[in-house]
Amino acid sequence: MKKHGHYCKVCGEYKANEKFSGKGHAAHICKSCASLSPEKQAEQMTVNRLLNLPWRLSKEQISWQKNRMKDKRPEVRALAKEQYEMRFPPKRLEDIEDDFIE
Repeated sequence: MKKHGHYCKVCGEYKANEKFSGKGHAAHICKSCASLSPEKQAEQMTVNRLLNLPWRLSKEQISWQKNRMKDKRPEVRALAKEQYEMRFPPKRLEDIEDDFIE
């Protein structure tokens, strides 16, 4: 089914045509997100991208996510670490030793 309206790349929502200004259509930024500061827009776009990453990542996406784990913004950094640990759980020493014993 086709989605109605336009996609805002900052908040990640599909909104009605009227929610976008003239320049907002081409930039894919709704009026409410356009009123935010550029720093807040960038942070929301990064969070949105982190939440929408596919489960199987390319090398470029893994590299991008690792860089976000060192981000200066605490919300972005915490979310990137959480997402990375879900995809790549740390191998425990006990699990490694059990593999050698069997």
